Amino acid sequence: MLKRFASIIVAATIAFSGLAFTTGEQAEAATGTFAYSKVNGLNIRTSASLSSSVVTKMNKGQRYTYLGKVGSFYKINYKGTHRYISASSTYTYLKANTATATKVTTTSSSSARTKLVAESKKYLGTPYRYGGTTTAGFDCSGYTGHVYKKAINKSIPRDSRSQYSSSKKLSKSAIQAGDLVFFSHNGGTIQHVGMAISKTQMINSETGGVKYASFTSGYWAPRYVGAGTYL
Repeated sequence: MLKRFASIIVAATIAFSGLAFTTGEQAEAATGTFAYSKVNGLNIRTSASLSSSVVTKMNKGQRYTYLGKVGSFYKINYKGTHRYISASSTYTYLKANTATATKVTTTSSSSARTKLVAESKKYLGTPYRYGGTTTAGFDCSGYTGHVYKKAINKSIPRDSRSQYSSSKKLSKSAIQAGDLVFFSHNGGTIQHVGMAISKTQMINSETGGVKYASFTSGYWAPRYVGAGTYL
């Protein structure tokens, strides 16, 4: 009986709107979005209603973690409880924590690049085959397309010319591991592609199969056209 009574108390406490946080709300808070006040003396209320009690005041520039919108109010985390402020643009505004957003993006990009390099090395020595897109043999773009799909489940265009035209263009100094580097044998149309593993080295499928090569010296340097990224 005591155990059952305790369970009821716990359930009631969790259900109380001032204390409970759903998974969705926790995820929202984790994104680093905040509700800011534009004015001094903004009311922080117990519920999403103008007739609800005012807990305290919020001053200009002050912020609280945003947990979603309820009617014409923003739900916020106020000292571990759910509280509400006006969602009127006259009094409040939302802003993401850009430092957090940048950190997440950078980490994600870094992870993708690591996966691409690791995957690309698995195929060293695989023979060159014109039109090849499998481990039985790759042509240059068949190889880069295969690596992108296997490493990060990203589909990129089939041929080197389309891979170049569809990519986001990069300066040579901005190239990072996982970006694509493009070449022309005749100084015109894109005819070859490799994947950079550093600012000077790439891994590509050419005569002799999948191998490392420099794109800043040797055969490929004078044939370099540009670089692009899908990350």
